[in-house]
Parts: sequence; C-alpha cells; structure tokens
Amino acid sequence: MWMNAGLVLLIVLGGAAASCNLLGGWLAVLRPRVADRHLVRGLAFSGGFLLAAALLLILPESLKAGPSAPALVAAGYFLVYLAEHVFAGHAHHVLQAPHGAHPLVGAHLCEEEDTPIRRSAATAASAGLLLHSFFDGAAVAAALPAGRAVAGLTFLAVALHKIPEGFSLTSIALAAGRAPRAAWRLAAALGGASVLGTAVAALAGRISAGSEAALLAVACGMFIHIAATDLLPTTSHVKGLGVLWATAAGAGAAALAALLLRAAGAAP
Repeated sequence: MWMNAGLVLLIVLGGAAASCNLLGGWLAVLRPRVADRHLVRGLAFSGGFLLAAALLLILPESLKAGPSAPALVAAGYFLVYLAEHVFAGHAHHVLQAPHGAHPLVGAHLCEEEDTPIRRSAATAASAGLLLHSFFDGAAVAAALPAGRAVAGLTFLAVALHKIPEGFSLTSIALAAGRAPRAAWRLAAALGGASVLGTAVAALAGRISAGSEAALLAVACGMFIHIAATDLLPTTSHVKGLGVLWATAAGAGAAALAALLLRAAGAAP
C-alpha cells in the first residue's frame, strides 16, 4: 500500500531529481569555468556511484521481475546504445571530445571560433539526453515499491549524474548560438522529461501489478550503460590519481549509502 504516502514521496523525489538538471544548466550559464574545472571529477564520482548502485542494489531487486529480468536488463543497456548511436552519431562530428570521451557528456565547442556547433547537432544531443532523463525518472518511480532503501539509492544515483547532464546540454546549446535563457530552458526540459518518466512509470504500476520490477530491470541496464559506457570512459583520458580516487569514492559512497539505508530500516 505504497500508493498514498508513496505518491507524495514520489512527487518529492521526482521534483528533486529534476531540479538537479536545472542546477547543472545554471552552472553552465553563470559559472562555466568553475563548473568545467570540476566536471571530470564530478563525472568520475557520479559514474562510480551509479555503477555501484546499479550492481549492488538495483540489479538484485530487478531480478524479482522473474526469468525475463536478465533480458530486460540487456534491453535497457542496448536501448541506450541504439539511441546514442543515432543521436550522438549526429552530434559527434561537431563536438570536441578527448579520445575516449563521450560526445554528449562534457562536450566542448571546438576551439576554432569559425566552427560553431550546428543547431541540428545540438538538437540530436538534446534528443539523446531527453531519452536518458525520461528513464531516469521512470527508474525512481519503479524503485519505490521495492522499498525506500532501493528508492533512496536510485534517487541519489539519478540526481548525481543529472547535474553534469544538465551542464552538458546547456553548454552544447550555448555553443550552438542559443541565448542563455533558451539554453537554460533546455535543462528545464530535461527535468520535465524526468518528471514525465516518473509519472508514466507510476501509471504503469497502477495499471499492471508487478510492472515496476520490469521497469526497474530496464532502468538497471540503462544505468549500467550510462555509468560504464558514458560517464567513466569520458574521464579515462585524464591523467593522475584524482579521477581514480573520485571514481572509488563514488563507488564507496554508494555501498555505504546502501548499508546505511538498510540499517535504518528503510527497506520493507
């Protein structure tokens, strides 16, 4: 009977996760140099946290979807892969990304002033990140029936990578020639997509009992892709121990959060 109190909690979590996109967009508009200086370590931390959360807590819970769970996890992984193959492929040739970096995450405008990002590439990047954001919100909703421990860790994993997500999309929009206010509105659209995903997943749970576990399995596969294929490889070109420690800290924070949430009796 999570629907009543859970619905309130779901609205709070969905709105809070969406606000992280707005924060990332605000940083891109008003504090780009400060944010960019810490972006790589932030991506490393959020990637480590997201991957550990997916493997340690979200994956075991998603297996409750039954024998189809592994296929659903794989479907989530390849859904992101296919979407990025379409959207990121259009954006890649005009976005400057170091070797091994993902073109939609932490992207920069090419240094030559006469090589701006085309609007079509910015639109492709927006579409790819909007899809990510939709399933982020769906994951939060799907995790709530599994208990507040799973929901809390899922929310933290989503929120942490939504800040660089909003920063990246807003930076791309600014480089494509959009006004700061219009670019920031794209970050707001990311938040809106997340809220929409939350609403759709909650509605699916009302219509079909047990669908939350299936949605969580799909989201788990997406999280593994976002962490292991997008976020962490984006930081691999950076030399030094800072990124390594940030990744380890993110993974350790996820493990500690899972233990604390369980110990606090948040799980059913």
